[in-house]
Amino acid sequence: MLFFLSFLSGVALFYTFQYFPYSSGFIFLLSSLWRTIKKRFIFIFLILLGIAFAFLRYEPLKDMSYIGGREFVVKGIFESHPVKSDSDMFKQAFTIKSALDMKAGEMMDDLAGREIMLFSDKEFDSRTEYEIAIKFMRDRTRLNPGRWNKEELYANLLDVIDSGERKLSLNSRIQEYRYRLDRYIGENFKTDSGSLIAAMTIGQRAYVNEDLRNAFNSTGLAHILSISGTHFGLFSVFLFGIFRSLIQAFPYRILQRITIFLTPSQAAALLCLPFMIAYLCLSGGSVPAVRSFIMIGLFLFGLIIGRKGFWLNSLIFAAFILTVWKPDVIFNLSFQLSFLAVLFIGFSIGYMEDERKEEKKEKRKIIRYLKNVLLLTLSASVGTAPLVAYHFHYFSLISPISNLFIAPLIGFILIPLSVVSSFIFLITGYYLFAPVVSAVSDVSIFLVRLLSDIPFADIKIPAFPVIIVFLFYAGFIFYFLSGKKRYTLLIPFVPILIYFSLAIFEKKDLTITFLDVGQGDSSVVELPDGKTIVIDTGRSGRETASFLKYKGRETIDAVILSHVHIDHIGGLDYILKRFEIKELWDNGRFIFPENFLANIRHRTLNRGDIVEGKGYSIYVFHPYPEFYTMYGNENVEADNDSLVLKIEGKNESFLFTGDIEEEAEEDILHLGKWLKSSVIKVPHHGSKTSAHMPFFEAVSPQFAIISAGRENPFGHPHKETLEVLNGVRIFRTDLDGAVKIEESAKGLRIKTYRDFQFEKAKSFREEMRNIKRLFETW
Repeated sequence: MLFFLSFLSGVALFYTFQYFPYSSGFIFLLSSLWRTIKKRFIFIFLILLGIAFAFLRYEPLKDMSYIGGREFVVKGIFESHPVKSDSDMFKQAFTIKSALDMKAGEMMDDLAGREIMLFSDKEFDSRTEYEIAIKFMRDRTRLNPGRWNKEELYANLLDVIDSGERKLSLNSRIQEYRYRLDRYIGENFKTDSGSLIAAMTIGQRAYVNEDLRNAFNSTGLAHILSISGTHFGLFSVFLFGIFRSLIQAFPYRILQRITIFLTPSQAAALLCLPFMIAYLCLSGGSVPAVRSFIMIGLFLFGLIIGRKGFWLNSLIFAAFILTVWKPDVIFNLSFQLSFLAVLFIGFSIGYMEDERKEEKKEKRKIIRYLKNVLLLTLSASVGTAPLVAYHFHYFSLISPISNLFIAPLIGFILIPLSVVSSFIFLITGYYLFAPVVSAVSDVSIFLVRLLSDIPFADIKIPAFPVIIVFLFYAGFIFYFLSGKKRYTLLIPFVPILIYFSLAIFEKKDLTITFLDVGQGDSSVVELPDGKTIVIDTGRSGRETASFLKYKGRETIDAVILSHVHIDHIGGLDYILKRFEIKELWDNGRFIFPENFLANIRHRTLNRGDIVEGKGYSIYVFHPYPEFYTMYGNENVEADNDSLVLKIEGKNESFLFTGDIEEEAEEDILHLGKWLKSSVIKVPHHGSKTSAHMPFFEAVSPQFAIISAGRENPFGHPHKETLEVLNGVRIFRTDLDGAVKIEESAKGLRIKTYRDFQFEKAKSFREEMRNIKRLFETW
């Protein structure tokens, strides 16, 4: 085990060295010195081997944003079966072998070997090489806290130029089987049941809608949706029991001949292995699935050769195999969660065995079962809680109950029957246990939704520094090194308790975050009295919702809609479905469907309205009922009807201008000194139609925020606007990402998303900045 751990440490050191070179070097020297004193030179060699291996396999990420909007003729093969997206388009993974830029007429070597996600109205055979014309989508990256940015390339199909001969391979055959099963499940089960069955059998989670996924998260059953140790373990137990029972039921003469070579358990383990391999192929070979297969495979192999391996050795060996396959997998969240869950479950099993030895009287089986299930659930939940809370900002309180009653239903009935039925379907075309699988999946989903709707089924956790996660696991390492003394179990939780205790009593200042929503607008205002206001939602609302989730918010005190254009209010419906909204404010130019704003107080704002609270005031400057645009079309009219608000704190002020253009800017100029503000959200994404010099002179801002999309088709911000803002410090969401401005006694504190990210350190100063980021949140 120490051999594999040393190698893994070397791989980890290589990656951490890029961000913390001095700290990583110091740790390596300290470890090498200790190994030298102990005369364990082989471990130093293995660490160096891990570093060298990671270096040789390292491939820096290339910035491919420049290809957005460009058209190419590409040759390659589809690597996955088609999946229907929310927009009724099919999406498939496509690996490019060669790419020709249609405009420049040049080959693009950077795309060779890259996998892209292609959207089209056609379903393509994964066994055939195609030559197709595609157009890459523009950069969809959103630089906001709480939002992950996948390094994927997306493209739309333009035309199919040529299709070659079918190339039969093992992978293409597997993809064909998965596709057949996928289509059958989609056509013969209810939507939610089909999505659950597809997730458990072929690893296809794209069909699981967001509401159902959130219900599984809230109940602590998210692991059910990702094929991992639970699925492989229970399926292997199911098969092992059936095979051993069948072998033991053989006539005595046959059984006697078999047992000359193998025991019934060894024979059953041998028969299980091919099915485990088949399930791995069927699942799509995700990281948790591969890790689980290795562990189950080692266990079964141990039974075959008559040796039961230690679970910890198997876990470390599985991590080693995955790292050799893909070195940066150790920083994959899925890998980390599955590894930690198994690790903590393994330690809890060891604890239960120790307790059992100490018990003098045997407890009833039902009591022991309940105790063991609760302990295992609690162990997995506690072991993964810091990472789950850090990345997903929730903690399931109802998890012990759901894992006690729902997990066995899914694990011991639904998973084995659905997987067995899948194998039988692929061989015979008949899904054997379809009625049972359908009924059990329906009941399981009903129970999951029922428990998730219980108040406080989970608690929302605001963002906290990543150093808390490190200290938590360091505390558990100390617990094991100190001989597992019970009182030391409190140590991992001390940093968490201290941090959140201080956070509760932290003084709140006026803080505004201008989110990166692409070509649109959305800002989140955190007021000194603890209230939260959202000004516009962007086109989708997803970026705003992700940020609010990052902040641990479940309630929005007020949503303010500046005007009717989709890039400002398109995400309203998305926000309404996911948060409790107390009030909605607008400019009076909206017509909402009946009951759309049920249980929400609706307020129309007009010039002269004032909203006051502890430490802040909100002034409304525009529009007023008598205002009408004299020039321009309906779009210009809607822009000029935008709400203009000024949020004033103790010493600083922020002016929100929506999309007003020159006519509206002139209309409010007479307000004079009331317009003067420290920060302005530049109107209309920096359009030249809003670049009215007298207006900006009246505002006289120190800082200007421009919300615009990368490579947007309008060319925002226009140079005329940038010239008008000459001398003002400008922040742009297309360049800087989200921008946070916080009022303080010393003035305004400004932070951008790019400032918030870890950067590769080339000096001690840069490393110190990264160390500082370990202790920071947005």
